[in-house]
Amino acid sequence: MTYRQIFDEAIGAAPPTAVDVDALVTREGRRRRRRTTAYTASAATAVLALALGAGTLVGPGSAAGPAPAYSAASATAVDPAEHLRSAMLAALDREAPDLRWVRGAGPVTDQATWGGPLTDTPQWSVQPFQWESMTGWFGVGVAARGDVRSYLGVFVGRPRPGQTAGPQRCTPGSLKCRSFTGPDGERVVVADFEGRRTVPGPAVRIVERFVTVVRTDGTWVQVQTHPATDRHLLTAEEMIGVALDPTIRL
Repeated sequence: MTYRQIFDEAIGAAPPTAVDVDALVTREGRRRRRRTTAYTASAATAVLALALGAGTLVGPGSAAGPAPAYSAASATAVDPAEHLRSAMLAALDREAPDLRWVRGAGPVTDQATWGGPLTDTPQWSVQPFQWESMTGWFGVGVAARGDVRSYLGVFVGRPRPGQTAGPQRCTPGSLKCRSFTGPDGERVVVADFEGRRTVPGPAVRIVERFVTVVRTDGTWVQVQTHPATDRHLLTAEEMIGVALDPTIRL
C-alpha cells in the first residue's frame, strides 16, 4: 500500500490537539537563546568555515542531475550527508534518547524486515532527493522504542523556482491537526493520518504522524513516523523539537 492510498483512507474529523503549543514554543525559544550564546562563545575561540561543491547523487526514483546544494561560509570542504546525518541524529538523541534501531530493516518497503535485532548504533542513511517541486536531503531509518517499531524520516529542502513549500495549514483528512507560528517565525503544522496496512497479513490500523516546518527563508523541514501499528514512536512535542532544530539546514 502506498502512502497516497493510506492518506486516501484517512477518516474522521480532527479532534482537539494534544500538543501544548505555548509550552513548546517557550521551550524552543529558551533553547534557541542558549544555542546562540554557545555559538557566540565558540566563535570567539575558533572559526569553523565550511564549503561544499555540488555532487551528482540523486534520491530513489529521481532523474539524474546535480545534488541539492549545501551552503555555508567556506574554507574547508565537508560532506553534506555527514553533516546532516550528525545534525539529525543529535536532534533525535536530544528529544528521544531512548530510541534504538533495527538492524537490516528495509524502511517503508518491507515491514517484514522490521522484526530484526535492535542496536544502539544508529541505522540511519542520508541521501539527496529531487522532486518536481523541491530539492534537498532526507535521512531515514527504522527505529524502536519499547515494543513500537516505525519508519522514521527527516527531510530538509527548498522549493524549486516558482514552487512553494507546504503544507502550511491543516488539510482535510488529518487528525489532531494544529498549525502555529514557531519561536523564530517558522510556520509549523502537526498532523496525524489514519490508515490501514493490508500487506503483509491481515489489515492493521496505523496512525502516521507528520511535523512540517517552513522557515522564514523558505527552507522546509519535515519529520515523519510511519509505525507498524496505531502506536506512535515519538510524541508530537519531540518531533517538533527535531524539526525546529536550526542545525538541520542546507
